[in-house]
Amino acid sequence: MHKFRITGLVLLLLLAGWSCRKDVDTFRPYDISVADIALALQRIPVAQSTSLLMLNNQQADTIYTTPGGVRIFLTHLDQLFSNASGTVIPCNTCPDFRLEVVEVESKGDLVARNTGTVTTGNQVLESGRTLHLKATCNGEELHLTPGNLLKIQIPAEQPLFANQVFTNPAGVSADPFAGWTSTSEPVTNAEWTNSNNTGFQLGYQLFAPALQWVCAGRVLEEANSSFCLELPLGFSDQNTKTYMVFKQIQSVLPLTYNASDFRFCAPFVPQGFGVQLVSISKLGTQYWLAYKDVETGSTNSAPLEPQKMTEQQVIDFIKNL
Repeated sequence: MHKFRITGLVLLLLLAGWSCRKDVDTFRPYDISVADIALALQRIPVAQSTSLLMLNNQQADTIYTTPGGVRIFLTHLDQLFSNASGTVIPCNTCPDFRLEVVEVESKGDLVARNTGTVTTGNQVLESGRTLHLKATCNGEELHLTPGNLLKIQIPAEQPLFANQVFTNPAGVSADPFAGWTSTSEPVTNAEWTNSNNTGFQLGYQLFAPALQWVCAGRVLEEANSSFCLELPLGFSDQNTKTYMVFKQIQSVLPLTYNASDFRFCAPFVPQGFGVQLVSISKLGTQYWLAYKDVETGSTNSAPLEPQKMTEQQVIDFIKNL
């Protein structure tokens, strides 16, 4: 009996010693906080990036010019819009027609709005300009009637590269963004008289087949390879958002968490670009930020070491991407 008691005591001591070993990691579970991060990032876009056109039983064609110089041509208003059930809603029967336009101009805005510049097939885009369009009649959301296109002119200093229209049906911020879908509609260079009638404006012209997210862009066709970002254990898709931000072009690639090896990855990354890897985390009440410059194609993985930051420091950093 005494022998068994001694053996049991030895086992208890061994277990106690094992639990105190310095080389055994103890992981603290954190609450899911990606929604908190998304909410904080919504403070980044400026109010001026959103504008609103209001019409009352409008019958004649009209051109709406946003504060950012985007021109939207509202023509054939008797058949341009339909509701969710497919019923055509003529604008001359709508006493409260509204067109909300959101202009996304910076890479920080792309991060803040969780859009990125990647297609549903994981191809990376270079964006010439990104817009979000929402039309309503008396509060009911409208869509373009099938067969109709919305003509849009977007100012650009050097409108050279965009060649396709890409769309996505997600909402402006709350809905998940699954990636851009290419349309058969081209983007062309254009020139028009500016709003002051004092000169000409260069830019893109396109015909959008749908509302919601619209992008004038091109697919980056360089050779590509996979890439993964490595963070310390405890940082996951439950508390962290990660991005690859291209330096010289308007491209942002969100990275996807791989639970099998605890890394954030992208299957197709165009090679030869200078990028900044960025991770934003919130563990408990504490924000963490990490970033590193790399060249795509030079390595297929890179570690990041997050540092403690305030929420405002994170916002200021993303604003300046």
